[in-house]
Amino acid sequence: MPLTSEELATLTKDTPTNLPLLPGFITHSSLPDPPTRTPSPHPSEALTPNQTSPSANCAGPLREGNSSTWAARNPTRPVIRPQTPPPRLTDAQKASRKIKRDQKREATKSLHDGISEYLDEQRVKIEVLTRTHNVTPKHINDIISVHTNYHNSCKPQLINALIHAKAKELNAGSRYTLAELREMVTNDPQMNKLTKEEKASYIEALNEHRDKKALGVRANNSAAARDVVATTERLMKELDDLRVRTGIYATLFVVRGHINGTIQSTMHGTDNTEDFWEDIYKHPMADFLRQYEQWACTQNQMIVLFCMCWPHLTLFSVAVTGKKDIAMNYHNYETTIVETYGVRLVGWPHGVNFISPSNIGTVGDIRKLRDALKSRICYWTVLSPAEVKSHAAELNTCRLAGKIVRKPRKKCLDSGVPRKRKAPATAGQAGQENQRVSKKAKRTTPQLRQAPKSSEVVESSDGLEDE
Repeated sequence: MPLTSEELATLTKDTPTNLPLLPGFITHSSLPDPPTRTPSPHPSEALTPNQTSPSANCAGPLREGNSSTWAARNPTRPVIRPQTPPPRLTDAQKASRKIKRDQKREATKSLHDGISEYLDEQRVKIEVLTRTHNVTPKHINDIISVHTNYHNSCKPQLINALIHAKAKELNAGSRYTLAELREMVTNDPQMNKLTKEEKASYIEALNEHRDKKALGVRANNSAAARDVVATTERLMKELDDLRVRTGIYATLFVVRGHINGTIQSTMHGTDNTEDFWEDIYKHPMADFLRQYEQWACTQNQMIVLFCMCWPHLTLFSVAVTGKKDIAMNYHNYETTIVETYGVRLVGWPHGVNFISPSNIGTVGDIRKLRDALKSRICYWTVLSPAEVKSHAAELNTCRLAGKIVRKPRKKCLDSGVPRKRKAPATAGQAGQENQRVSKKAKRTTPQLRQAPKSSEVVESSDGLEDE
């Protein structure tokens, strides 16, 4: 706050007046008068339809000043106030609560003592029953304590079970409102005189209906699509509300899980989440949605389709040729299969590459092949001798023309490198090599049992006797 002229005069009354002023020092009296300020009106009174709120201009400084919480970073939004703590208790209130606490403690202790006494008596009676009926105490305890004291908080009520039963009974031909069904249940004399078993059966039927509604599958693709749309809209609203309350960023992808599904793929991102995919991966969010749908539709389906196509393509050896263990060869099909065995595969689907089903990359192509094989549009046929000769002549013509008829085998990595050759074997060695080696000869020297070595020179017993 700047000093007034009187305060400056009081501070400088004892200083000499002929001292030069320091550069840049300007007295308060030489400053121009500040402009007059009028109090700003209330926002509801000052704003016009064509004006914007000044909070938008001050949001930046406020955000820079305090950014510790989401509420502080959004001062213009309404804040959900936390619950205020209760007021402090007075001494009289504390004393009163202490008395109540002591009384409750004494009552609880008395109850526990009574329960302990009852349990002791029960233990004695159980021991008597064990000796009388020749059973274990555990067996009697299991019979006594079969019921539990805990239950779900959302336990179905009997009135709801009765309304559900009445709705199933009456809503077959016409529709009734909930109020009408409730009134019918109240006025029905049969439902007012139910036994315990009948009440339990009604409640069990309601529980089964709720479980089926929560975990059951939709009957058709149309119903499944409507369920997905309703649930997705609810999820998107929840995520948007959660973003406003807490400031989180979330991305939601919903795609179909099967190629035959009619569910519309949906994506949703809170705030500016869609910019993340373009900034980081340089692709729009829709591209990832498409790839996610393709991945989901191909899960565990390519294997099933391949297993359905494989028997029709590989088991032709027994059904057509009458020979066993003939492997299908797609690379050299014209020579290895058609020319050798005189059979041909007719009706291969148009647009599908003639390769092994395990190498077909798209679900649509392998589905075409599966449908063609299943409907017998694609099948194996036996060629006549004239057709076999004509096919062989075509192959010879292609060979003479220089075309590749049979796909060559891959060369070894060390092809063209000279290798060490073994010396030619003599006639004796060749005869020995042709002879079958016995098992005893195959045993190496260390494997043979070594006999004890004899002495090189053995002294005679006569010489010993002469000495």
